[in-house]
Order: sequence, then C-alpha cells, then structure tokens
Amino acid sequence: MIELSIHLMTYNNEEFIEETLQSIFKQNTDFSYEIVVGDDCSTDNTLSIINKYSKKHPNLFAIEKNPNQLGILKNFKATLDRCNGKYIFDIAGDDIIKTEDALQKIMNVFRANPTLGFVDSGYDKFLVSSNKCISFINKNTITIDNEKYRDSIFLGKVIPVGVCYNKEALYKYVDFDFFIQKNITIEDYPILVSLVSNCEFGRVDESLHEYRLHLESYTQTPSFERAHFLRNQMLELFNFFKTKYNFSEKLNRIFLENHNKSLLFLSGVYQNKSVGRETYKSIKNKSLRDFIHYLASQYPLVRSIIKLRKKLLFKAL
Repeated sequence: MIELSIHLMTYNNEEFIEETLQSIFKQNTDFSYEIVVGDDCSTDNTLSIINKYSKKHPNLFAIEKNPNQLGILKNFKATLDRCNGKYIFDIAGDDIIKTEDALQKIMNVFRANPTLGFVDSGYDKFLVSSNKCISFINKNTITIDNEKYRDSIFLGKVIPVGVCYNKEALYKYVDFDFFIQKNITIEDYPILVSLVSNCEFGRVDESLHEYRLHLESYTQTPSFERAHFLRNQMLELFNFFKTKYNFSEKLNRIFLENHNKSLLFLSGVYQNKSVGRETYKSIKNKSLRDFIHYLASQYPLVRSIIKLRKKLLFKAL
C-alpha cells in the first residue's frame, strides 16, 4: 500500500528537475511512496529527464503531460486525482528536499496524529540570479503559536514549500471545482485557508527544503498586468473567505493595507502612474517607503535612481 504520493508539478524545469529528482531518491524512509508527475506542457527537456529516471524505476513513476496548459490550480487538481497515497507531499520541479530524512520526519508527525489536515515545515530561499541563499526564511511562521499561524495563512503570508497534505482533507474541505469555475489560478492560498479553517495541523521546526526563486518559475510575474491580476485574485479570495469564515475586522484592515502597499510597490517597479496615484491615496498609514514607491511610479528618474542604488549595494556585499 502506498502511504505517500509525491505530487510533482513541472513546467520548463530542465535546469533544475534532475536535482529535484535526486533529492527525492536520497530520502531514507520506512514507507512506500510514488512520484506522480503533472507536466503542464513543458517545451524544454523536462519530460525527457524525468523519463530517463522513470525507465530506471518504472514502478515508482506515474507521468502525464497535460494535453493543454492548465495553469497551477487545475494542474494541481489533475495531478492530485492520480495520486494513490494517503498523504500528498507537494513539490515543484525546481525545488529540492535538503535532508535525507525530511519526508520521514514529516510522516512521523502524521503518524502521531493521522487526522491532521497538513504538516508544514521549514525551507531556505535560494535566489538563482544572485546565487544567494537565505536560510530557514519561514522560521517565524513555523514557530509562532497556532492562532498567529492561522492569521498568517489568512493574510497570504505562508508559502507552502515542503507542505504535506492529508488527501482526505483536501477532497473534503477544498472546493476545487468552485475555484476552477471562478477562474482562480492561485492554488496555495485557497487550499491552505480551507484546510486551516477546518483542520488541525502540524509543523516541523527545521529547514528541510530549498525553494528556488528565478524568472522562469511559476510564481514569478514578469509584467505589471500579470502581477496586478494575481494580486486582485488574492483580494477576491480573501473577501470570499472573510465572509465564509468570519475574519475579524482587524485582519481585514491588515490585509487591505498590505494589498495596497504591494500594488503601490508594483506601480513603482513598472512605473504605472494611474494605479500608483489611486493606490497611494487609498493607503491610510503612509510611510516614507510608500512615498518613494509613489514617486517611482510617477517619475522614471526616481525609479532609475532606486535601480542604481540597488546595483551599488549588491556590488558592495
């Protein structure tokens, strides 16, 4: 019987996928697992590399390339539907499992309490462009009390790297069809909020994984339009869950303030004058940083100075 399904979503990960797979094969476990791959129409050699490993381990892999590109949420659900394990460890095709006992440590938490909705764990953030690694970047959210952890999820501050899900809870509490019909493309936020609002959860206070951040990754937004779209989807989701789960007014104020400050920052990065003006007006507690982002959205010279300063600081490191 398969106890764990490694839920591996891929898209143009040829630069990283081999290390991802090797980190999986290095795991020392006392349970059986499978690797279920959902490739979202990669145009590079990602699948060729995966198939090379599959030939060596034919009984371990279940590989499918989507006939059409689905996007993250639909691909998550399509891949989930092919998983046979009781628990689902989700990993992207450009991330790695750092330690050889990571999956065992996560599964030990589930074995102590099989009804948990999910188990979260620590990770490092690796910035590919600068070759810089930030160790245990989510330590604060892994170690805070349960109430504050839930609020962090509600505010969209928890990135699910190294999260393992209870499959039964996913199907019971996450209304995938509803979010897909609403054309929601974000998968992590609705999943985590739905689970944390209905289930208990566990955490491993240790950095077990490495989250790679690069321009080609699913999560990156190379245009203002794309970034703006995703943040508005987050606002739509927050408002939906705010009503469904009766979020506090304080939580609502914090989310809206963070949302507006994030939009203002993007307006400065991409020099979007109209959104910058309207967003700056809507921020109640303005800071000096907000003012600088506003100026950057209005005046190209300010943005150029900011870019130059960042380059000089980077060289000085």
